Amino acid sequence: MHFGNRQFKKMRRVLALALSGVMLLSGCGNNSGPQDEIVLIDPVSSANVTETVSRRTIYDYEVLDGGVFPVITEYATFIGMKAADIGYFPGQHVYSGNVLFSGDMKDYYDQEKSVRQTLDDLIVTYAETRRVNEIKLRELGYWIDARDDNLENNPYMQVIVQKALFEKELLEYKMNDEDMIYNLDVAHYNQLLYRLQQNQEKRLVKSYMNGTMVAVATPSPGTLISEGTNVAAVTDGHSLNILADYRSAREIEGAKEYYAIIDGKRYELTYMPYSATELSALKASGSDIYSVFRFSDPEGNVKVGQKASIVVIKEKQENLLSVSNAAIHRDDGGYYLSLSSGDKAYITKGITDGVFTEIVSGANEGDVVLLDSYNEAPENVATLTRGDFYIKYEGTGYLYYPDISNISNNIKYGTVTLTLKNVTEGQRVKKGDVIAYVSVAENSVILEELTLKLTRLYEKRDKAQEAVDDPLTEFLDKDVQEKLKNAVSALDRQIQSTSDQILEIQEAYSVTAFYAPCDGVVGYITELSDGAVLKANELIATVAADSAEYLYAKNDSKILLYGMELTGEYTDPNTGETIQFPATVSSVSFGAVSSDLTSDRVFIMPEGVTLPGGAHDPNAEISAEIPSGVTVVASNPYEEWVLQQAAANAPAKQSYTLTGYLEYETDVVLVPAKAVTFSGDQAYVTVFDGEKYVKIGFIAGGANPTKSVMIDNVAYIWAAEGLEEGMVIVY
Repeated sequence: MHFGNRQFKKMRRVLALALSGVMLLSGCGNNSGPQDEIVLIDPVSSANVTETVSRRTIYDYEVLDGGVFPVITEYATFIGMKAADIGYFPGQHVYSGNVLFSGDMKDYYDQEKSVRQTLDDLIVTYAETRRVNEIKLRELGYWIDARDDNLENNPYMQVIVQKALFEKELLEYKMNDEDMIYNLDVAHYNQLLYRLQQNQEKRLVKSYMNGTMVAVATPSPGTLISEGTNVAAVTDGHSLNILADYRSAREIEGAKEYYAIIDGKRYELTYMPYSATELSALKASGSDIYSVFRFSDPEGNVKVGQKASIVVIKEKQENLLSVSNAAIHRDDGGYYLSLSSGDKAYITKGITDGVFTEIVSGANEGDVVLLDSYNEAPENVATLTRGDFYIKYEGTGYLYYPDISNISNNIKYGTVTLTLKNVTEGQRVKKGDVIAYVSVAENSVILEELTLKLTRLYEKRDKAQEAVDDPLTEFLDKDVQEKLKNAVSALDRQIQSTSDQILEIQEAYSVTAFYAPCDGVVGYITELSDGAVLKANELIATVAADSAEYLYAKNDSKILLYGMELTGEYTDPNTGETIQFPATVSSVSFGAVSSDLTSDRVFIMPEGVTLPGGAHDPNAEISAEIPSGVTVVASNPYEEWVLQQAAANAPAKQSYTLTGYLEYETDVVLVPAKAVTFSGDQAYVTVFDGEKYVKIGFIAGGANPTKSVMIDNVAYIWAAEGLEEGMVIVY
């Protein structure tokens, strides 16, 4: 409140004689212990004003800027790989086992097919050879046994039997060697298959928790991703931490106290220090480093995305007898005060906040001392009240569709010719719509070769089955019988594979068009002319799924936090009506994610609205940002410059006004900004208690307390500690 002119003039007369400590002082820093000051000349000027030795609270503090973040689990690639597919995007729910990110599997599938073919061939060949040898070995044994009793008087037969024994023994050695080699080969190929399967699995980055995706890498398909790169981040949504400007464990643990102010309420904190290894890793990765705090919120009032001010009180002494530093002088006798009576009062100093110093001894409360400076009497008086302090946000959001499907020439057989492009860039499509018409020229030689191969496989399969069913097989070793059955199974697999390949070729020859894999928007269409021959795996088009519709906003200044609730706004192009809709920041772009996932933009999820210029608006031209799926890499500085110019001059996308609150503090003490003076980061006001005027320090809320907000045409800051409702201040 403000006083009337008559009362105000009376106060000015009083202040001209009695006011002390209301001048803008430059302190000596924020040290919390005794310190030496510059020796000042004895005060003799008639312009001196006075100050009363008073009791105050002396602070040495800082306020760290922070925010409430979810506890996040990041997922990294197990091996180096080429990016293939993104499974989920920020704000979408995921479940344990869901694939968040995957690499290109084509080369692994080809390798696996080749190894399986080789293994099956080995099984069939070995089984056939082993059966023949087993039968021969058995026949030799029968022949030798039948002649063993008639050898004494028949030297000729002895030689023949001896030769048969040698042949039998040689065959046994050969079979043992072949068996050993076979087992080694089978183990080798099975190990290859296992490693291939393991590597395939490693190209799938899966979630091992239920939760919400909060960040994802969005490289173009085919981009090389190094091993250990974080590509996705998920939160369970239950656990929250506060991240703030970094201070070391020594700094935080050495403080007298520290706490958070969130929405005007105080919360006790527990500092979570990094280990030396973690800190080194963060520094090596180039990640921004933040202090992490846990907090107690049994009532569940704190929400993710809220602003937090971390008050770190390095020193706090209450009810200290103190005087302004401008009143303290020094001579050969030590430090002294110049009393209004003309006497010197030699004192012992205590702690200082850079503006006021504790008087340990030598002066009494109420002593009037002279100051070697002069100030105008204050013109304003106000009574402190409680209210809401808020900082508004206003920005711009742009439509964005990041879920990209590539439509490529995946026909392996025949010559594929582009006959007609059926869509244009930016066109809306439904699942199953024709993207491009093609024709496929048959390669009859391949089909004939595979058909002949299939016939031969059936013949071999019949022979293998006959061997299994042969009565003589029952007399063979059980292991041999099992290997013969394995050969049949291997031939069945080869028959199925060859049949599938023939069917694939037949289907390829019947392809006449490529189709949209989902509802969405065409982001890219090939520039090839109709009639062009397509290369294997050549990109024809991309479609952005309309199921993942976002706004994105720039967040270079790191002010938009995950979970912040915003209001989007646009003007209806048909009616001119202003339409508002709720929107939520659905991605974490800094702080709680590593440098791999940090970004200068955030995903914002609109709710319950059909956005003009978007994929769901059938009446407007698409004006959203739709990634093309094609990476253009400059090969020289000139090309780099051309690409930069193209990006700078790209047509403006559909934009929306976004508003919200970056900070909202409920029911806090509001202080007129003009009433506050600062020495460094320490804040001070002059309080009138009905009898005297005393300049006191307080803790200004926010890491940047000089930034005020206008409330009813008056600029205010807020006080976290040290001021109370009803105090009268002058300025």
